[in-house]
Amino acid sequence: MADTDAFTLVNEATHHKVFDDYEELSSGHLTDPQTYLTGVFRRQYPELTVTCTSSSNPALLNFAAAGHATAELDLKDESINRFRGYLPGNARYGYTEGIYETRYFAKYKYQWGSEYFILYVIAIGYSSYNFILKEPADGETTLSTPKAVEALIMAWGRWSYPVDNDFIYVYDGYWSASKLLWKQVQKANWEDVILNEEMKKTLVDLMTKFFDSEDIYKSLGVPWKRGVIFHGPAGSSLNQPLTQSRPSALLTLISGNGKTISIKALMHSLSASKKLKDRTVPALYVKSAPRTYDIRSIFLQARAMAPCMLILEDIDTIVTASSRSYFFNEVDGLENNDGIFMVASTNHLDRLDPGLSSRPSRFDRKYLFPQPSEDERELYCEYWRQKLKSKPAIKYPRKLCPAIAGITADFSFAYLQEAFVATLLAIAGHRSEETIRGGSPDDDDGGDLDSFELWREMKKQVKALRDDMGSSNVNSLTKSSSAAPVLMTNDLPVRSRDPTKQRSELPEAVMFDREGNARPLTGVREAAAKDEALKDLPLFGDDGKVVLRKGGMIESLGERTEAER
Repeated sequence: MADTDAFTLVNEATHHKVFDDYEELSSGHLTDPQTYLTGVFRRQYPELTVTCTSSSNPALLNFAAAGHATAELDLKDESINRFRGYLPGNARYGYTEGIYETRYFAKYKYQWGSEYFILYVIAIGYSSYNFILKEPADGETTLSTPKAVEALIMAWGRWSYPVDNDFIYVYDGYWSASKLLWKQVQKANWEDVILNEEMKKTLVDLMTKFFDSEDIYKSLGVPWKRGVIFHGPAGSSLNQPLTQSRPSALLTLISGNGKTISIKALMHSLSASKKLKDRTVPALYVKSAPRTYDIRSIFLQARAMAPCMLILEDIDTIVTASSRSYFFNEVDGLENNDGIFMVASTNHLDRLDPGLSSRPSRFDRKYLFPQPSEDERELYCEYWRQKLKSKPAIKYPRKLCPAIAGITADFSFAYLQEAFVATLLAIAGHRSEETIRGGSPDDDDGGDLDSFELWREMKKQVKALRDDMGSSNVNSLTKSSSAAPVLMTNDLPVRSRDPTKQRSELPEAVMFDREGNARPLTGVREAAAKDEALKDLPLFGDDGKVVLRKGGMIESLGERTEAER
C-alpha cells in the first residue's frame, strides 16, 4: 500500500468517533463536566476551537472589567442562569446599595484588541469554567491550541502578576502574591526594632552572606541551603520607633511578637540589600499548611523560585505529628533545595520535635528573643508619653516611665500595649467627653506618683494582667522593682516548721527596693502589720506551708492551696 493510501485511511477514520467513545466512557455529566461540555461545544460549534480553563485562571471577566477587554452578555443566541439579590451599601468601602447578580451560566461576546472570541462562563457545583471558542488561524485546525487564546491568557497573566518584585508570596492553603504585605514590610526597619545590636547585625549578615555565597558552598561540596529558628515567648520584642538617640520620633508602632517583626525587618533588608550581586531574592511566607499536600506545594514553589527566603511562622503549627516525616523528606530528600534560606519562628522551642530543632542539616542556628529588659520597657513607656502629649487632660510626666517599667517586669511588649490601652479606656470611662477634651497641659513633674490618675489606673491594670497571666506564685507576682518595696519569701529557709512555735520564729523574708536590691527583714509579723500593701500577700516556706495573714496579723500556718501551687 502506498504511503498516501495509509494517510487516507487515517484521515477517513475520524477521531471524533474515538473522542465520542472516550466521552461516553469517562464523563459523568456532573462528576466530570469538563469532558462532557467539551464534547457538547465541539458538536455545537464544529468550525471553532474549544479551550477550557478555570474561570479564575484566567479571570477573563475581571480582565474586561479592568478595561483591558470587553465582554458583552449575549442573550440573543443563548439562555442564562443567574441569581439576584439585594446588596446593602457600605460607606467605608465606598459603594452604595444595589442589586447584585451571580451568573452560573452565561455567554459573552468577548473582544481583546483586534481579536474576537465567544466566551462561556459556567459554574457547576464548586467548580467554575471558561470555555473559549475561537476560529482557527492559518495553519491551525479545530483541535489546535489557538495562538490568539494563548496570547489572551498571557496578557491576563502579566496583568495579574506584574513583572516587578513588589510582592510577598503568601501560602495559606494556596499561593498568592500580596502587595499589601509587601508595603507593610517596607515599614519594618532594623533601626526601629528594640533588639540587641549585635544580634541584628548577625541576622542581616547571615542572610546576605548566604545569598552571596553560592560559589563557596559549591566549592566545598555542601548543599547551598540554611535554616534558622527564632524562638522566645510571644510578644518578646518590638518594632519600636523610639531609641535613645531619637526619643521623640513617632513612626508606625507594631507591637506584638518580636520574632514576627524581626522577620519583617529581615524581609525588608532582603528587598533593599545592594550586596546581593543585583539578584532578585523573593520572600515566601507560609501562614498555614495543615496537610502533607500543603508541605509539598510549599517546597515545589520554593524550589521554582530559588534562591529565596522561605518563612515558616509558628512552625510548631505547620509541622505537625501527621506531616513531620513528610516535611523532613522535603528538606533532606533527594530533591534539590539549593538556594532556600528557611526562617522559622516558634513560641515553644521545647515542643518542637528534636529532629526539627536539633538536627543541623535542617535548622542549624537558633536565636532567642527574650522578654524586654527594664530599659526597653522604659523606652516603650516613653513612646506612649510622646503619643499622649496631644491629650493634655492626661497627665503623664517623665518620671512615670521608669515607675511603669519597674512594675511590669516579665511583661512582653504585647502585654505592655494592653496595659496602656486598658488604662486609657478605664480613664475614659471615668470621665465625660468634655472633661477629656479639656484640661491643662501635662508638663508638671511635681507631686508623688499616686497623685497621677494614669499611675493609679496603670497599677490596677497591671495587676489584672498579671492575674490573667496565671501568676499565683508570689515569685512571679512580686519580683519586679516597683516604687514601693515588695515582699518576697518563696523558697526561703524556715526557722521552724512547727505551727505551735512562737510567731517571732516564723521565716525570714526579703524586701526588694526600687533598684532591685534584696534587703533582709527580721520580723515578718512587724513588716506585715506596718505595710498595708503586704497584709494580704501569702508567704511560702520551703516546706510547702503557707503563712495566712488577716488585717496585718499573722494567724496560723496551713497547707498551700491548689491554686497557690
